[in-house]
Amino acid sequence: MTIIEQINQGIKEAIKAQNQVRLATLRMLKSKILAVDARCALPDAEVLKLFKTYYGNLQEACEQAQELNRPEIAAQLKQEMQIVQEFLPKVPSAEETKQIVLQAISESGAKSKKELGLVMKAAMKINSAIDGKMTKDLAMQLLADG
Repeated sequence: MTIIEQINQGIKEAIKAQNQVRLATLRMLKSKILAVDARCALPDAEVLKLFKTYYGNLQEACEQAQELNRPEIAAQLKQEMQIVQEFLPKVPSAEETKQIVLQAISESGAKSKKELGLVMKAAMKINSAIDGKMTKDLAMQLLADG
């Protein structure tokens, strides 16, 4: 079953269960797909890119809501993030990410922080589901100054 089919199925189930948050989130995900391709014929890889971007936007909005002391909005955004996460690949743990970064450094031959881009590119090839910020921070720690 494709991601688009899963979303359509999820919308039907959310309507039956009268789960408004889930329904609104799934409809938003579907609208993200429709905005790019009106026929909903995107391959799953493209759909995942859209969802990853949307998840990042939700994360940012949640952080802002917490900074502005708006816990009710932050809680709703967290619920939406959990629903979007169901469709995203599993993010590796901190230890798994560190192993990926070490492998990326050895594969890319990077020696200094100036070559961070090479490490990031290699890490994304190894596992595209890794957390970019965590990967960058780990790579900066592991690479020498220069």
